[in-house]
Amino acid sequence: MENDLEKKEQRNTVQEKASAGNAEQKPESAQRGISETWAEDTIADLDDYIESQGIYLRQ
Repeated sequence: MENDLEKKEQRNTVQEKASAGNAEQKPESAQRGISETWAEDTIADLDDYIESQGIYLRQ
């Protein structure tokens, strides 16, 4: 059990170090892998799904 906890702590430390190095170069949204147009993309995906269910929203 302690080995698992130690491994998690080591992974967190490595991730924090990697994030610290990248934080200076990338904006916050890019750090999390979120695109600039995530909201519009999601709305389009939801519209496509709703239409695939037989309900048409677009005209």
